[in-house]
Amino acid sequence: MNPSINFQELKMQLAELGLSSPAVIDELRTQILNGPQLFNIRTNEYATDLDIMFDSTLHNGYQILSIEASVPVAGKQNEQMFQLLEPDVPAIVASELMHLTILTMPDRDPNYPMNLPEVKHHINNLKSNIMNTQNLEFLNKTLLNLGFGEKLNTLLEKNISENKPEFALLTSQTYDQKDVAYALHFKAGSENEMYFLNKFDAAVNEKPDEKQTFYINKGNGITAKEAFNLMEDRAVYKQLFNKEGEKYHAWLKLDGENLTEGGNKKFKQWNDNYGYDPEQLLKGKGIKEMDGGQSQGNLMRSLKKGNAAQITAQVDGSEKKFFITANPQFKTVDLYDQQMKRIKREELLTPTAKKATEQKQTQQQNEALPAKKQRGRKVSA
Repeated sequence: MNPSINFQELKMQLAELGLSSPAVIDELRTQILNGPQLFNIRTNEYATDLDIMFDSTLHNGYQILSIEASVPVAGKQNEQMFQLLEPDVPAIVASELMHLTILTMPDRDPNYPMNLPEVKHHINNLKSNIMNTQNLEFLNKTLLNLGFGEKLNTLLEKNISENKPEFALLTSQTYDQKDVAYALHFKAGSENEMYFLNKFDAAVNEKPDEKQTFYINKGNGITAKEAFNLMEDRAVYKQLFNKEGEKYHAWLKLDGENLTEGGNKKFKQWNDNYGYDPEQLLKGKGIKEMDGGQSQGNLMRSLKKGNAAQITAQVDGSEKKFFITANPQFKTVDLYDQQMKRIKREELLTPTAKKATEQKQTQQQNEALPAKKQRGRKVSA
């Protein structure tokens, strides 16, 4: 075959593969003129090393025999991952294959040459595997953030790998010596490309008929412990989103008097504009944890999660332990003894403060009484 004709044919074939840089074309011309039986041209395209191997034909011409694509393995000096390809695989496709492959490190023979349909099929599988891995990592993180730990991870991976359109995972937790059963509901997106945790059901085993459903919004929502606290008739402070997707914060409490059509309790809400601030309420009450430092921060975080938070207070010259819970509706905190029996908030006051409070209450009571009539004296004209 005329070398010039062969050169033009190979040049066009390389161009179709995206290999038309001047360096590649110059090397091709040089090799054809020299006339070796075998030769190869090395280049780097799309951050991938390509070794294009040429072989002589029966008609004294050359053809592309195969392409070896390789990329360096991160963190391993002088180590490359490679794959042998048929001469119909474009450089950009070869690069995509290699950079997806290095993310998954598959157990396949790289010496088996892959043609273009095989490469495309393999790329789709790799993308699907990577997407599933990323989706699984996201869901595992969501479960961790919601307080369900890592015990569901294996079962979650199994259900996702089976490509179920939707499924539920059952688990349980124990808080304050009370068992809580949960059912977490997962569902695939409209294109079945990703799974989402949309909601979970919770039921305290002491009251199995009072099941409550909590919805997840943008990967955020009521945690497992917060769900228990809400079902124990306590309030929690959460970041929420309005219909326009804007963030705001509010205290939430379940409203047993208002139910959805499905029997779910609706939420009462008090946002920041309502003016409830338990931190200000607790200042100056002789509470040890209100030290302005880490202990105070921990106490506030505990209250906002809906916990019955333990405090230490000076009462009549000695330290006593109490529990408090947030009561946003009446802009106060509720006080309990060690057995979680409700007691009056005045128990927290120091003797001096108690006396001042009693005097104030007495004054208020006196002001509320009708004024006594004074007897007049007769005055002679």
